[in-house]
Amino acid sequence: MKKPFLRVTKWLQDIPLEACCVACPDSHFKVSSSSHRPTREEYRKLLENEFDQHVKAVHLSAGEAFCRGIHRARPAPHAASHRHEGMA
Repeated sequence: MKKPFLRVTKWLQDIPLEACCVACPDSHFKVSSSSHRPTREEYRKLLENEFDQHVKAVHLSAGEAFCRGIHRARPAPHAASHRHEGMA
């Protein structure tokens, strides 16, 4: 069985709006903000809280190991590559 982790399924630019648990095909987490101008960090925390509650209710009660993380449904922008001097 897959280990549960959070996969973002819907984005608004860089703000995660919806997500699911990869171990549960029927899981779906959708959050909303009370502020007029949502932030990426706020939505990330809200989704993680929903996911944590899901894991406690579904996976930990079944005795499964828990590995939390976020997997982006689209590729992350690449950071500038670093070159190590002295390497061939």
